[in-house]
Amino acid sequence: MHSQPSEKLTIAGIAGPQTIANTAVLSSALDMSKFEEALFLLCLGDMAAETIDFKLQASATSGGTYADIPAKAITQLAASATANDNKQVLINLKAEKMPTGTQFVKASAITGGATGGSACILALGLRPRFGPASDDKLTSVVQTVI
Repeated sequence: MHSQPSEKLTIAGIAGPQTIANTAVLSSALDMSKFEEALFLLCLGDMAAETIDFKLQASATSGGTYADIPAKAITQLAASATANDNKQVLINLKAEKMPTGTQFVKASAITGGATGGSACILALGLRPRFGPASDDKLTSVVQTVI
């Protein structure tokens, strides 16, 4: 029997569509003990001419204090009136690259000014350690068509 793509990856974290500006927007926590890999996507809409930063942070507990994961940040996007509009950036993470003693990861997005623009963050859990990935999808995922 062939497996479905939704059994190999799932939406395991999100920061729904909203304005991202000069206060960091964080995704929900993704539990890396459930996945071998994760992919974090920042999907930008119509952005102001401000710098954009996107990085990953880890913690030992889902509600704990998060610290930056070394080498898991994009090169800052330069302020531009149009160059960042409707663009996407991605950060890959393998479970073995998590800092020692941490299990949970969040993505953080912020701009260099107060205007920002519309964006969302998706955190995809890949290569589940136990059972299909769909077992650990967000409760906000209301439908999967096979």
